[in-house]
Amino acid sequence: MKRIDVPVQFTGTVTVLVPSHLSATDARLLASKLALARILATTDNPDAPEDDACQDYAEECSAKATAEEDWDSCEVQGVSGKWITRRR
Repeated sequence: MKRIDVPVQFTGTVTVLVPSHLSATDARLLASKLALARILATTDNPDAPEDDACQDYAEECSAKATAEEDWDSCEVQGVSGKWITRRR
């Protein structure tokens, strides 16, 4: 597994483990989509953002034959940072 740190716009980093066989481009693409999908999951339908992101990854990556398997094997190791809120 490759470890990819994905910067996210909440001021922080999400660390994702992705399959080692992926190219650097596919690894970053997969980690980015997975990190954002898991952060954006909603209480109404927590799988919807992840399902959409997985499909987007499968369409954009070069590892199409293993895209879903690669997605499922990823692991978010941690999130560091903080959400920024604006005071009114």
